Amino acid sequence: MKSFIEKNKPKNSNDIPQDNINLLKDLILKKKHILLVGPVGSCKTSAIYTIAEELDYEVLELNASDVRNKGNVEKIIGEACKQISLFGKKRLILIDEAEELSGIYDRGGSSAIYSIIQESKTSIVMTANDIGSDKLKELKKLSETIIFDKINTKKICDILKNICIKENVISDDNDLRKMAIQCNGDLRAALNDLQCCIIGKKLELEGLGFRDYETDINNSLRCILKTKTINAIRYIDSLDMNPDEYFLWIDENIPHEYIKSEDIFSSYERLAKSNIFTSRIRRQQYWRFLYYSLFFATSGVSLAKEKPYTEVIKYKRSIRPLRIWQSNMKNQKKKDIALKISKLTHTSFKGVIKNFNYYKNFISLNSISNELKLNEDELNYLKRY
Repeated sequence: MKSFIEKNKPKNSNDIPQDNINLLKDLILKKKHILLVGPVGSCKTSAIYTIAEELDYEVLELNASDVRNKGNVEKIIGEACKQISLFGKKRLILIDEAEELSGIYDRGGSSAIYSIIQESKTSIVMTANDIGSDKLKELKKLSETIIFDKINTKKICDILKNICIKENVISDDNDLRKMAIQCNGDLRAALNDLQCCIIGKKLELEGLGFRDYETDINNSLRCILKTKTINAIRYIDSLDMNPDEYFLWIDENIPHEYIKSEDIFSSYERLAKSNIFTSRIRRQQYWRFLYYSLFFATSGVSLAKEKPYTEVIKYKRSIRPLRIWQSNMKNQKKKDIALKISKLTHTSFKGVIKNFNYYKNFISLNSISNELKLNEDELNYLKRY
């Protein structure tokens, strides 16, 4: 079954619910470089693809799930700007979520993009969510900026109503308006909510969670751990928090909230599945796995219990990061010494750490400690080790 997002893709630029869609189209025709900024669900990517299809352009996209380091950017975008399309079409370059270029995995990607923009005759469109991001400063200087606003409630309501008519779904105008208000200008979220709430051929809002965009971590945890619902993933939407930190909060508070051992076991089993997808993201840089990771950590944990618990619990921050930091500080001198040994002996750092007990016996000789240039703290550490 196709999603409503797929089935209701805009057929032409007039279907995009943004006032400055014609300005975007005009700049693409003039082969300008464009920075398109707007919140999630404001139809940025849809607008690019719709206009490209309308103008018979070929789109080459580099999105956040790709590794966008210097080599890849130069190979993919740099070469594309120099070559013509195999089908003789004009070409449009799309760099999605430009402010999400990572300093680790996408090393050198930003500087490569700046260089290409300065020389490219092909129009390059970059999308971003936050106009205030420091990472966009240089891009603003080299491109025309267009702002897409949140889609207003009336427009979203009209779109939802038209879909209900097309799908022969019985709906109430008040329910559609409520759904449009709760999505807070995110059309994609509204379409997903609509599809989730259709039972048979009727719109039922009982399964619709509340999108509170100002909720904090305690409210979010309360909604997940105190309820039993498949829609618990929605309670993380409003949090401006790194998913890794959020998982630590859930991990820390499961045994405080859940009493039955079966519930605790089932919850950690699902949290472990979430961690599998997180590992895949780090290994493959395939960010679409993030949804599955979040789903198991939220809805999975929420559904893990036999029934909700009513006791009031004060949720606690995980102390694991503090313990890791303390452990790292405790072993830092050992690492510093091991690094000096590895450089002097041309041995791998991991190998020195593994066999540190053997190396320290030789370091006690003054000649070797002098050659390693160990300071007083490091010498004292070796005496206590």
